Amino acid sequence: MESLYKKKLKKNLNKILYGIIMKKMQVIIILLLLGSINVSAQTSGIAMDISGNAYEKTMGFGSVSILNNINGVFNNPAVIANIDFLNGSFTYINYLEDFKLFNCNILYPNVKNFNIFGNLGYFYMPPETDIITGNELEYKELFFGLGTGYHFLDNKLSVGATANFYNSHIAGESASTVYINMGTCYPIRLPIVEYHVIIAGLSILNLGPGLKYKEESSPLPINMNLGIQYIYLYDYKLFAGIRKYTAYDNFLASLGVEAIIANALFVRGSMEQDVKKNLKYNIGIGFDLNYAGNHFLLDYAFMPLEASSPTSVISFTFKIPLSTTKRGDPEKDEKNWKNMWTRE
Repeated sequence: MESLYKKKLKKNLNKILYGIIMKKMQVIIILLLLGSINVSAQTSGIAMDISGNAYEKTMGFGSVSILNNINGVFNNPAVIANIDFLNGSFTYINYLEDFKLFNCNILYPNVKNFNIFGNLGYFYMPPETDIITGNELEYKELFFGLGTGYHFLDNKLSVGATANFYNSHIAGESASTVYINMGTCYPIRLPIVEYHVIIAGLSILNLGPGLKYKEESSPLPINMNLGIQYIYLYDYKLFAGIRKYTAYDNFLASLGVEAIIANALFVRGSMEQDVKKNLKYNIGIGFDLNYAGNHFLLDYAFMPLEASSPTSVISFTFKIPLSTTKRGDPEKDEKNWKNMWTRE
């Protein structure tokens, strides 16, 4: 027999979803993306699944293999290790129009081969009015965390981890938990052809005890990711990745490509498919303004889940070199492929 609390939670969640469906049928996509799983068990944690900036979105799960670039940190915290730049990223996600997410990341290199990384995110749905009781129903999530990373083997093998706090508020019920993201990344420079490289990445995300709404437990969307990319002359990339969830039966795979024009204009696209062969695609464009060694990247990702209600992601990323006393040796940096963002 279901507990009274469980029935109440399910009823409130269904009211929220029903209220939105009456307004926009596209909200059903949320359940489809979550694999048509139990509402009360998996509605929480949407922010964990859809967080990430526009750069990551258009790389699919291949973004697990991004090296030394804060743009890949949501899918693999190992990318944050040993960067001689002050890095930051600010993102706005309009998820099926009704759901909004804001997140930001800041990275500051600290001591040799270490750094300090922080992230903050807020996900919410504008309050909906229960058509039966007239009460306002709301859904929101807040998360933040700190992390660090380290390089081994002549600055090639990178490992990183973040510790995070997460809070979910659904229809007047709240729950909180802590979780850990960790990963590793390794670039292989091909000896046969100059300026060719393969980068592989592995990560485990949202590793934690889950949420507990009084009597009802809700597992986190814990997942394992494997990504790889092939870079040709810095200007062209092929990437692929896979994701496996542990709490429910869902397996996702992605494949994509990126072209950089004049070292300033980025054009990307990726396809994602699940075990039921549901296919979705993401396309994006970015522009990198390089001023006196400072990089300011504006990125936009378009995710046409539904023609009338797509998801849009807008990100602003900056990369500012530190003083010469804190920066590394440029020749050593080039040798170790530390600056993978541009050809410099």
